[in-house]
Amino acid sequence: MLLKDRGAALRWRAAILSGRTGRLPLLLSTLPCGLLAFWLGVQIPHTTAQQESLTKIQSQLRVQVPLDSQQPALESHITPSEYQLVGLVFDRLSQGGLRVEASRYQLDENAARPALLLDIPLQGEYLPLVESLEALARTLPLEIEQITLKRASPLESQLSVTVRLRLLKVTP
Repeated sequence: MLLKDRGAALRWRAAILSGRTGRLPLLLSTLPCGLLAFWLGVQIPHTTAQQESLTKIQSQLRVQVPLDSQQPALESHITPSEYQLVGLVFDRLSQGGLRVEASRYQLDENAARPALLLDIPLQGEYLPLVESLEALARTLPLEIEQITLKRASPLESQLSVTVRLRLLKVTP
């Protein structure tokens, strides 16, 4: 009964308040309260999640890809966005279950479009390799120039793969 009494008391007070101020001013005054509740309930957790995601992405982008020590000029020619693209290439290959052993980078400025050549030796199976390369070709500005496949024996499913990718430079 106590709950019913409180409900009736709230309705009575709301009716008195509505009678004193009018319905339209009362509804207009609840609009800022409703917007504040929406902002606190929906937007702040969403914004916090986006800030955490942004912080995580920025920390991943701070890790630079190791460059070839034989080409010190390469470091000044690779932009941060190219570092990100190279990182995405390695992430996609590792997600496909392929083990990246090393890599070699070269600048190819003599071509029609300047590019970064990546020679990547891998270990893994054929199907994940094909799926990873298809996904890379669909999503990134790169060309697959050469693939070399070796197998220790015909019965073994593990391949030793060398992939040469041409990562095209994106001009703004």
